[in-house]
Parts: sequence; structure tokens; C-alpha cells
Amino acid sequence: MPRFPVLCVFSVLIGTLFISVNAQAHSLHVFAMGNGDVIDGYAYFGGGARPHDAKIQLLDDTGRVIFAGKTDDQGEFKLRVSHKQDYVIEANSGDGHIASFEINGDELSSQLPSGNEGIDVQVSQIDTASSSQNEKTHPPSTIIATDSSNTTVTLSRDELDNLIDAAVSRHVRPLREQLVAYEDKVRFSDLLGGIGVIVGIFGAFAWFRAGKSRPDQQNEKP
Repeated sequence: MPRFPVLCVFSVLIGTLFISVNAQAHSLHVFAMGNGDVIDGYAYFGGGARPHDAKIQLLDDTGRVIFAGKTDDQGEFKLRVSHKQDYVIEANSGDGHIASFEINGDELSSQLPSGNEGIDVQVSQIDTASSSQNEKTHPPSTIIATDSSNTTVTLSRDELDNLIDAAVSRHVRPLREQLVAYEDKVRFSDLLGGIGVIVGIFGAFAWFRAGKSRPDQQNEKP
């Protein structure tokens, strides 16, 4: 095989690899999780940066858009929903990058009414800055009744459910985030592996053609 076409094809493969790495670094992702009656999460790029004021949409289990808003300066969002059902959150950075993430209805509070087709789900966006400040200055507390005679603590079923949901969400969320990040890395590794296989096959073919052409050149000598 002539050297010039070999260099051309190799350059194309290197260019494809560079484009793939660059695209992965700028690919948009979104993560979200239900906690009580709130769906909170964030959008982020493959390189770790987060988009400012990215557009977000919340879709119900029929695919209908029921809310449209934006992330904050940190790429985060918090949405309060009125019903328990499966949702899909979509993020759009405005430059052609779109990502989506599914929220299972089981992550939301069991006290919420179940959402059925045709029900008008109410969605409101929570100011992430003010809510974070309130959590720092006024940590959530549960009003409980106590009997001073024997120091028995009494919790209602709803209060107990809220405590369990909050505890589970607090411990499960980091694991979910790690799992999603791992899946992103695996997909990127598969992409690089596929390109590596193509480069290897091409190199073996070029080596075979080069070895085959040497005897022909030697036979042509006087």
C-alpha cells in the first residue's frame, strides 16, 4: 500500500479519536433523585463543569412536558411535585447538548397521591440558594410528643415515614451519583476501545501489505 494513503487514513483515525475525546468532555449529563415531594439534581458536562442557567423540563410518565425552567449558577435545580409517579428530567445547555434522566416514582414520598393519566400535576421550582441557606441555619426538625413520666417518644406514621425517606435518600444519593459517573466512564472507555481495535486492525493490514510488497520489489530488480 502506498505510504501517502496510509498516512491519510492514520491521520483520519487520529482526528476521529481527538473529536471523540473532545465531544465526551463537552457532552451534557443530568442527575436527579426524589426525596419526599422534591426532585433535586444538577446538570454537568463530561469534564466535570456545570452549565449556568441551563434549560430544564420535567416530563410526566406519558412524556408530556409539565414544567419548564432553568438551573441555577451551579447547574442545580429543585422541583416540588404534587403527585407520586415516574418522571423524566431533561436538560438543554443551549448549544445543541441535551440530556435526560429518569426518576422512579418509588423515590418520592409514599404520602403523595398517585399520579394517573389526565391528572394535572402541580410543579414548582424551589430557590436552591435560599433552601440551602435555610438548611444550614434551620436544620429540619420533627415535632414529636413525649411522655415525661417514662420518656417515651411517640411518632406518627407520617413523621416516621419522613424520617426514613430522608435517611435513605441521604445515604443512597452518593451511591447513585457514583454509579452514574461510573456508567459514563464505561461508555467512554468502550468508545476508546472500539477506536483502538480499528487502529489495530488497520495497522496489521498495513504491515501485511508492506511485507507482501517487498518480495515483488526484489523480483523486479535486474
